[in-house]
Amino acid sequence: RLLSQWMTQGVLEDVHCEFFVKEIAPEMIAAAGGGGGGPMASSSLSSSFSSGFFTWHQRYILVEGLIPLCSCGGLMDIITVDLAREVLLVGKGINFIRYCLNDKDWEVLETTKEEEDKTTHCNNSQQHRYNNFATLTDVQDDDDELRCVSTLHDAVMKSSARIHSHILHSLEVQHHMMHHLRALKHFLFLGQGDFVSSFVESLDSEFRGRTSIAGIYSHTLSAVLEGSLRKTNARFLPDFVLGNLRARLMMVPGKDDSDRYWMGPPPRKAKEEEMIPWKENSGASSSIQDPWDFIYLDYKINNPLDAIVHESAMETYHRVFLFLFRLKRVEWMLNNSWRQSTAL
Repeated sequence: RLLSQWMTQGVLEDVHCEFFVKEIAPEMIAAAGGGGGGPMASSSLSSSFSSGFFTWHQRYILVEGLIPLCSCGGLMDIITVDLAREVLLVGKGINFIRYCLNDKDWEVLETTKEEEDKTTHCNNSQQHRYNNFATLTDVQDDDDELRCVSTLHDAVMKSSARIHSHILHSLEVQHHMMHHLRALKHFLFLGQGDFVSSFVESLDSEFRGRTSIAGIYSHTLSAVLEGSLRKTNARFLPDFVLGNLRARLMMVPGKDDSDRYWMGPPPRKAKEEEMIPWKENSGASSSIQDPWDFIYLDYKINNPLDAIVHESAMETYHRVFLFLFRLKRVEWMLNNSWRQSTAL
């Protein structure tokens, strides 16, 4: 019964903690992470409960010690560890469809027209039994053990294939997954060459002669970014892609956690002072802040795509962007110097 409810409805009613799938509440994760309470805590918990990352990566776990090993005292495993992981993914996928894709009317046991034609073609009554979890309770003696295990395996595999196919189709069609992944490649990995060149040239005009980040505001960067988008082929990208792109200015390292993308040595408390060149240690030169060291592009990933491109992945993408962006700036400076020297 527990297995049938989990694989057909995504519901866990394990009162006696007997099932090998366990649900982790957001409160437990917040408590483990040291999250405090307050008026904002409940709203953040409710939003995390429906986030793609929480639903897919944190909400459900597999307890291997509760996996049933042998059937009828025999040597054959009813559920192997690999099959149990597949069972976990089936129920997890159902909840992902309901809470993240907001497709509450979708049912895992619903048969499509192709499936009906296929079952009509070849012994539909016997074929349909493999999709029916009630057949798992039809075992009368030890001779039916192999059929029981085979039925369970077929039911899990077919449910898993149908659920994953629906999730991928919804992410690609309704949530434009491939458009957003290509946008990460174009902008954060500098794959859109004409846009990157225009953006670097516009920033050079804006930052020329500046020795500080003072006076550089978010609306200034937004204007530079929008101008580069309008002048290049990036303007033909969909609005739901361009609306997620932002040009941001990093805060001063050493305050809060704004040094996450600082491209110097890894921040260590003992040497934190060494990473702040504008402290009055070396006279006037210590107050120089190169604006190029603080600019970066950010791309917003919304639910449910945060199950694929989550926060830790974006941290890595930002670091890659800063490295590539500095190389691009050096390339642009060399090309600019060469053009000026050949014009003389």
